[in-house]
Amino acid sequence: MNDSSMPVFGRRRADGMELMTSVPLPAAPTAPAVSTNSTISTPEQDKTAAAVVAAAANAAAVNTRTDIAELRAQCLAKMDATAVAALHPERLLIEVERLISDLATERRVHLNGREQRQLATELVDDMLGLGPLEPLLLDETINDIMVNGPDKTFIERNGKLVQVPVRFRDWTHLTNICQRIAASVGRRVDESSPMVDARLKDGSRVNIILPPLSIDGPALSIRKFSKKPIDFDKLIAFGSLTPAIARILEIASRCRLNIIVSGGTGSGKTTMMNAMSRFIDPSERVVTVEDAAELQL
Repeated sequence: MNDSSMPVFGRRRADGMELMTSVPLPAAPTAPAVSTNSTISTPEQDKTAAAVVAAAANAAAVNTRTDIAELRAQCLAKMDATAVAALHPERLLIEVERLISDLATERRVHLNGREQRQLATELVDDMLGLGPLEPLLLDETINDIMVNGPDKTFIERNGKLVQVPVRFRDWTHLTNICQRIAASVGRRVDESSPMVDARLKDGSRVNIILPPLSIDGPALSIRKFSKKPIDFDKLIAFGSLTPAIARILEIASRCRLNIIVSGGTGSGKTTMMNAMSRFIDPSERVVTVEDAAELQL
């Protein structure tokens, strides 16, 4: 019997007998073996793995926020209000950061140096300032700050309105900031009196509206004023005035003429009056009547 894989060829001998020979065929290529332990994953497996990683990251973030909230509460509970009021802000920051480090070690909460410093800064800003708004108040390039609830904060910089990643912990946190501003000028704001106009120490105007008048939580707006005086030369450079108009206003100011400055909100009335007031003789007596300390005479 011949193997079916061996083709048979015949040739006849001289005596008439047929001589049979077989020639082997080349081996057929075989498919590569597939390992059952292959590391190649399917798109479905990739999505599942990504979902598991995202869930683990979210759980870790929630645990971290919970630990930080507990540290914040314990720090506030251990602080003496009288001692806090007597300390300089920089000294208070050092003491709060040391307290956070001790509490984190005691409770086995893993916080690096940057996170401890950030938490200490937030606590000091809450105790002595306006909480998350403090960095915005220190930024000289910001003209307006608008807070629409604890999760939406907008600023105006160079005439453009943009949203910034500034968050309050909740409605209560934002409400406490609003009430602190109102109390600083002898006013109050709550559900029975949910709207108030106030000002900060630097003269910035503040408008506050609380629920039930506001829908998405407490609303707060702060109109900042530049601490750098603006004169006519700068107004001309900005394109707000022509040299001829600036000269006319200078003459009118030096001659003590009656001048009425009018315009809509944000049109530059205070800026114009501050620029003209620079031409008042230093020996003159100036009396201002205003509800907010905006003029820089």
